[in-house]
Amino acid sequence: MFSPSIAWLVSRASILGICFTFVTSGAALQAQSAVLVVDAFNKKVHVAADAQSKRPVGGLAKIATAMVTLDWAEASKVGVGVLATVPSYAAQISGGGSIGLQAGDQVTLRDLIYATMMTSDDIAAITLGDFVGQDHLSRLGRNGHPMEEFVKQMNSLARREGAKGTRFTNPHGLENSRPLPYSTAADIARLSIYAVSRPALRFYTNQSSRTITIYRGGQPMTVGLSNTNQLLGVDRIDGVKASATARSAGCLVIAAEKPSSVQVQADNSSLIYRHRMVVVVIGSASPFEEARALLHQGWAAYDRWLAAGRPITDKKQMLDHF
Repeated sequence: MFSPSIAWLVSRASILGICFTFVTSGAALQAQSAVLVVDAFNKKVHVAADAQSKRPVGGLAKIATAMVTLDWAEASKVGVGVLATVPSYAAQISGGGSIGLQAGDQVTLRDLIYATMMTSDDIAAITLGDFVGQDHLSRLGRNGHPMEEFVKQMNSLARREGAKGTRFTNPHGLENSRPLPYSTAADIARLSIYAVSRPALRFYTNQSSRTITIYRGGQPMTVGLSNTNQLLGVDRIDGVKASATARSAGCLVIAAEKPSSVQVQADNSSLIYRHRMVVVVIGSASPFEEARALLHQGWAAYDRWLAAGRPITDKKQMLDHF
């Protein structure tokens, strides 16, 4: 159970120009966590604490890994049904993965994305980086290491989405490369908003279980995946990514969407408003409990904002400010 200092929360809210609403479920913000709750469509921040501090984010880096892969698959028109081969160096980097992939195994990009996002398999992420990185180098007519090329694409995506406090150094998020990777709660929110705007990515993250196929020595074998996001399906949560490493502690991004609302205008035309919230928690001892409490807190603040007519009284309330 969390027991943060109320004075700390109030002072943090004052610094950020954001008003906290304290939930009554018994869960609350943890002082050492970096958090941000933002409306995915209007990008108004409803809760934030230490959201601009650069921190290890562990496997949350895999959100960028998946999006670079999906963007490449769409742009190249190759698709995600193509087979990729697990490189020989993968196990040396990650020390193993959750689903038992071995060097020489072949898996479709589609199933590798499932393994990367659902179970946070490091070898699956490395295989995506190796395959897409090799294709980038080939199309550019350059020599180099495919992983380095892939990481360039990850950082390019981060810059494009305004994530200026982020440095990715590998596709898996482990803190075993130099320099160390880092990001911020605000930057992870930016990348997550981009990710959840893509129906393809949501399809990979909103399933509690999935069976994938690994080809070993040319023979197919099936492997079951279980999503590590314990909040999936709770309170309309349909993603996005759970992770924990020794340096980052518990990290979680969740997204939830409420039913759309319709507002009739004076000319009898109708405006349809969609409502989606993204919650980022970094460095938490209890990320699932904290994220769910923050989601409730965020929706409460969001509903008050809608009732007031969606006022923007201070640009510091917007994600672009963070």
